[in-house]
Amino acid sequence: GRNWEGFSPDPFLSGVAVAQTVKGIQAAGVMACTKHYVGNEQEHFRQGGTGLADAISSNIDDTTLHELYVWPFADAV
Repeated sequence: GRNWEGFSPDPFLSGVAVAQTVKGIQAAGVMACTKHYVGNEQEHFRQGGTGLADAISSNIDDTTLHELYVWPFADAV
């Protein structure tokens, strides 16, 4: 998976950590850019064409999207 690229599976903890990270980076005069914040847990078969399987889709309902994924990103912004 790609969970190592994030701070935590907990949206509150992730929000606090990413907000402080952005503040620290930008305090040093560097522009911070958050990315891969929605459904980025899947690494294997995330792209088609491997010959082993079709690409896997992460279908996320609206409540889960806003309560787990968008919340930390909003804190970063």
